[in-house]
Amino acid sequence: MPVGIVSTTLSLVASRRLKDFEKATADPVKSQMAVFHDLLRRAEDTAWGRKYAFSELASPEAFRKRVPLTDYEAMAPVWGRAFDGDRDVTWPGHVRFFALSSGTTSGDKLLPVTRDAIRSNRRAGTDLVSFLVRRGGAKAVAGGKFFYLGGTTQLRERGESLYGDASGIMGRHIPFYARSRYLPDRETGAIASWETKIAAVVEKYLRADVCALSACPSWAAMLFKTMCETAKAGGAREPRITDLWKPLSFFVSYGMAFEPYRPAFEAYVGKPIQYVDTYSSSEAGMTAIQEEDGGPMRLITDNGVFFEFVPAGKAGEENPERLHMGEVETGKDYAVVISSNGGIWAYPLGDVIRFESLAPPRIRFSGRTQIFLSAFGEHVTLEMIEKAVSSACRQTGAVVSDYTVWPRYPSPDHPKPAHRWIMEFDRPPADGEAFLAHVDESIRSENEDYDTHRLDDYGMSPPTLIPVARGTFWEWMKRKGKLGGQHKVPRVTMDLEMGEELLGISKQKAGGDPGKP
Repeated sequence: MPVGIVSTTLSLVASRRLKDFEKATADPVKSQMAVFHDLLRRAEDTAWGRKYAFSELASPEAFRKRVPLTDYEAMAPVWGRAFDGDRDVTWPGHVRFFALSSGTTSGDKLLPVTRDAIRSNRRAGTDLVSFLVRRGGAKAVAGGKFFYLGGTTQLRERGESLYGDASGIMGRHIPFYARSRYLPDRETGAIASWETKIAAVVEKYLRADVCALSACPSWAAMLFKTMCETAKAGGAREPRITDLWKPLSFFVSYGMAFEPYRPAFEAYVGKPIQYVDTYSSSEAGMTAIQEEDGGPMRLITDNGVFFEFVPAGKAGEENPERLHMGEVETGKDYAVVISSNGGIWAYPLGDVIRFESLAPPRIRFSGRTQIFLSAFGEHVTLEMIEKAVSSACRQTGAVVSDYTVWPRYPSPDHPKPAHRWIMEFDRPPADGEAFLAHVDESIRSENEDYDTHRLDDYGMSPPTLIPVARGTFWEWMKRKGKLGGQHKVPRVTMDLEMGEELLGISKQKAGGDPGKP
């Protein structure tokens, strides 16, 4: 189809959907109440709906009094019945697909993906494309193909159901009218080995008409690195990704914070493009989209997900306060709880967000309820860690590939505790001590507890930098069977073994490697 026709069609679709989107988010309480009542009505005759008498629940207040927060450990045996073929368990009908998710808080999880959830995910995809049109123009979106670097679309069978990577399930459900503008091809998308997939992508698509890439930033950075190395080996002088993918205008980030990776992307890409962050989960799909570069994300309030919010400080309580969209406030951190047309009810995601505005609802991802660094009472959040790394990179010109923070507990050799930053650089800072000083200063300015511990080095020694050889984190993830897809390097490890394993891998790789520590 000619680019002009595609561009015109995209403009019309985007205009129509953005109009509905603006209307829904201008009155998010109204749109959320509509979702709430629709979910309960449709599920009232399921086993779960009968157990909690959904037909009697007329308000979110009644819902939260009747239906308790239920985490994965409690839901797994219930969803297991659906997985084994039972119908109408937590959502009407048979659940054909289950997403195998590497859970941060619960290990590997099998989560139901209903037909209705798939439709909602496809609708969120339309929202995303509409935002790309708004941000970069219909011609830029129509000027190439959309590359989705996700997990394998090859699923495993169990009875009447199929299970596998969440992104792979959605990769099997690309609308027919979009298939011709979508990469990779089915054969490449089905590759399970991440190393084999990267090699196949580079071989097939080193030079391709790609206008947008969607991926976890860490895996996209690895793809970009491999592409540039391959092109350079073929004779190109210092290639950039936009030399290879000339129409590239958008990078859509999911799964982890993008900002720490921005310097690496700007170096690889070679020209300004639109960076679009999203908030997604295996349980709820894409639920928020960034409106402008570096800004907050707009929450999607009319797409099959009902949100509740627990004040972050109460997230660990047995029966914490739960608020709906009309009860939250700006500037406060909330743990996210969802109920959805995936047959998921009052389910804590483990994510923490903060509202910057309420109508429309704009949010920022603050971290995870169970990922923070407080080995010594310093209470450093994931958000603070990522902000500190971004700041240090800007100040020193360093480019980070991956990293984790590893506490050092007091010992006879080191009587004061400290944070050890295990970092793999694409471009190391000229002065490692200056890099860490910026990290330290950033966290101290954000966190009174940490600052108190660090005052005059009394409660904690200054942080230490442990640079590791290039490819260290990749090799560690490979050994753990966690390469690619939505798997992420832990930003904090309290595990002595992980730190020692990383240092061991780095030592093996260090010989002759320019990135050796």
